[in-house]
Amino acid sequence: MTIRLLLLLVLGWLLPGALSAQNAHPTVIDSLKRRLAAAPANDTLRVYLLDELCWNLSRSDLPKARSYAEEGIALAQRIGYTRGEARCHQDLGTCLSFVGAADEALKHHFLALRLFRKLGMKKAMGYAYNGIANCHNLRQDFTTAESFYLKALVLAEQRRDSADEALFLSSLADLTWQHNQLGRASRYIRRALALYTALNNLPGQANSLYTLGNVHLQQEHPDSARASLREALVLYQMLGDDYGISGTYSNLSAVMLKLRQPRQALTNSQLGLRYARRVGSPDRVQNAYQQLSDAYARLGQYQMAYQMQQRFQHLRDSLMTEANTRAMASLQSRYDAHERESRIRLLTQQQRVTRLRAERDEQRVRLLGVIVGGLLLLVVAGSVLYGQLLRGREALAARNQLIADKNTALERAAHELQALAESKARLYAIIAHDLRGPITAFAGVAQLINFYQRTNDQDSLHHLPAMVHDSAQNLNSLLDNLLNWAASQTGELRCQPERIPVRELLAECYELFQTSAHANQVQLQFEADPDLLLYADRNMVRTILRNLVSNALKFTPANGTVRLHADIDTTDPTQIHLAVTDTGPGLQASQMQQIMHPESARMRAAGLNRTTQGTGLGLQLCRTFSEFHGGSLGMRNSAEGGTEVWVTLPSAGMRTTAGTPSQPQPDAAHAKAAYTAA
Repeated sequence: MTIRLLLLLVLGWLLPGALSAQNAHPTVIDSLKRRLAAAPANDTLRVYLLDELCWNLSRSDLPKARSYAEEGIALAQRIGYTRGEARCHQDLGTCLSFVGAADEALKHHFLALRLFRKLGMKKAMGYAYNGIANCHNLRQDFTTAESFYLKALVLAEQRRDSADEALFLSSLADLTWQHNQLGRASRYIRRALALYTALNNLPGQANSLYTLGNVHLQQEHPDSARASLREALVLYQMLGDDYGISGTYSNLSAVMLKLRQPRQALTNSQLGLRYARRVGSPDRVQNAYQQLSDAYARLGQYQMAYQMQQRFQHLRDSLMTEANTRAMASLQSRYDAHERESRIRLLTQQQRVTRLRAERDEQRVRLLGVIVGGLLLLVVAGSVLYGQLLRGREALAARNQLIADKNTALERAAHELQALAESKARLYAIIAHDLRGPITAFAGVAQLINFYQRTNDQDSLHHLPAMVHDSAQNLNSLLDNLLNWAASQTGELRCQPERIPVRELLAECYELFQTSAHANQVQLQFEADPDLLLYADRNMVRTILRNLVSNALKFTPANGTVRLHADIDTTDPTQIHLAVTDTGPGLQASQMQQIMHPESARMRAAGLNRTTQGTGLGLQLCRTFSEFHGGSLGMRNSAEGGTEVWVTLPSAGMRTTAGTPSQPQPDAAHAKAAYTAA
C-alpha cells in the first residue's frame, strides 16, 4: 500500500495541469460568452455554445444555466438541429437534478432519450438512462433506478466503452450501498475501480476508493476501510478536490473511532470540518459536526461533544427547513398552475360573453334595417312593423338580462374560488407551522435519550417522561383544535345543547390542567355558583375552556395565578359570563387587536423564558363555538394586572334544591335559531 501511495504522489507532481482541468474556471465561462456574442443568430454553433454555458454554470448559477439551456432548445427546434436539442434537454435535466427537482429533470431526460434513440446515438442513450436513474434515486424509487442503471451499463458493454462502464458501475455501487446491499455494492465498485485504474482516470479512482472505504466501514472492516480512504485522500489532494477531501476526513474519523483511536479521529474530523467550510457544503459541515461530537464524547469531553451535537442539530434543522421550503414552493407552483387554468376558463367565459354581445349588435343592425324598410312601407304595413318592433325589444331586454345574470354568476364563482384558496392556504400554514414544534420536541427527546444512554446519565433520563408527556399533551391539543376547526369550516360540526352545571365544567377543566399549572409554578383556581346552569353543547364548552386556560398558563409567569369564574352577564341576564383571568404582564391594545384576528402569527410573553407561537387557531375556535350558541368572545386587561378573556353562552337558569331549574330553559326553536345565525 505504501508503494502505491508513493506512486500516486509522483503522478500528482507530474500531472498538475491535467488534474486541475476538471473544474470550470471563470475565464472559460467568459470565453464562451464572447464566442456566443459573435456567433450567428441561427447556427448550430450557437446551440453548442448555449449548451456548454448551461453545463459550466450548473453548479454555480442554476437560473442562468436553465435560461441558456431553454434558449438552446428553442433555437435547435427552430433550425431543426435535433442533436443539439437532445444535448440541451440532457444537460438541463442534469442541472435540475443537482437541486433536487427530480420530476422536472425526469421530463427533460426522457425527451433527450427519445431524440437520442431517433438519432441512433447509443452512447448518449446510456447517459440519458443514467440521468433517469439518478432522478428515480432522488425520488427514493431504488428498484426503478437500478433497472435504468443496468440498461445504461448494458449499452456501454455492447460498445466496449470502459469509461462509461466504470461510470455506470459507480452509480450502481452508490445505489446498492445506500440501499444496504453491501455485497453487491462491493462487487460493483471493485469492477469500476479496476476500469478507472486501467484508464488512468484519477478522479474516478478517487471516487471509487471513497465508496469502497464506506462499504468496508459499513461491513465492519475498519482496517480495509482506512486503507481505501487514505488512498482516496491522496488522490483528492492531488486533484485539489476540497469537497472530496472533507468527506474522506470525516469518514476516516468514523474509522478511527472503530479502531479505538479517538484522538486521531478528532484530528480527522477537525480537518474534515475545515475543508467542508472551505467548499461551503452544508452536508459536509453537518457530517463533520456529527463526527466531532462522537470523537469528543469518546474522549470524555462531554461539554464539547454537546456543543458539536447542538451545531449538528441546528444545521440539520436548517436543511430540513430548506427542504420544506422547496416542498411549499412546489405546492405554490401547483396552486399557480390551477389559478392560471381558472383564469383561462374565466377568459373563455368572457370571450363567450363578447361573442354574445357581437351577435346582439348584429341583431341590432338587422333590426335597424327592418325599421328602415318598415318606414318605407309604413303606409302599407305600419301596424305590423310596430308589433314586430315591440317583440324585438322584449327579446333584446330578455337577452340582456340573461347576459347580466351570467356575469353575476361568474363574479360570484370567482369570489368563492378565491375564498376557498385562501382557506386552504391558511390550513396549510397552520399545519406547517404548529405541527413542527411538537414533532421537533419528540425528535429532540429521542436525541437526548440516545445521548443520555451513551453517557449513562440516569438523573437526566428520569426527567424525560415528563417532557414526553408535555409534548404529547401539546400535540394532542393541537390536533384536537385542527380537527374541530376543520369540522366547523366544512359544516360537519353539530351543536347539541343541554343543561350543564357550570361548576362541574370548571372543576373538570381544573383537574385537567392542575398538573401543568403545578409544573409551571402557577396557582390554578375556579369559582362558580353550584346551581348555575348552562344551555350549551358540552364538548364545545370543554374545548373553549381548554383553549382559554392553556393560553393563560402560557402567558403567566412563575408564582402567578390563573382563575376561572362564571356568573350571570350583567348586561344580558339570559347569558352566562364565562371568564379566565391571569396575572401575567398584560397586553397592549395593538397586541389584543392582533390576537383577536386570524392573521396574528406569533406573540412573545414578556418577562418569561418561553415563547408562545401559533396561528390564533385556539381563539378562532372559541369565537366560532361561542357564536354557534349566539354568544361572543372578548378580552381586556384586568385592573389587578394580567389579562381577562371571556365568552358569553346561553343560561339555563338556576338549579333549585329539587334539581329543576328555577326558570325555563331556552326552547328548541331558540337553540336552532342561534345555531343557524352562527
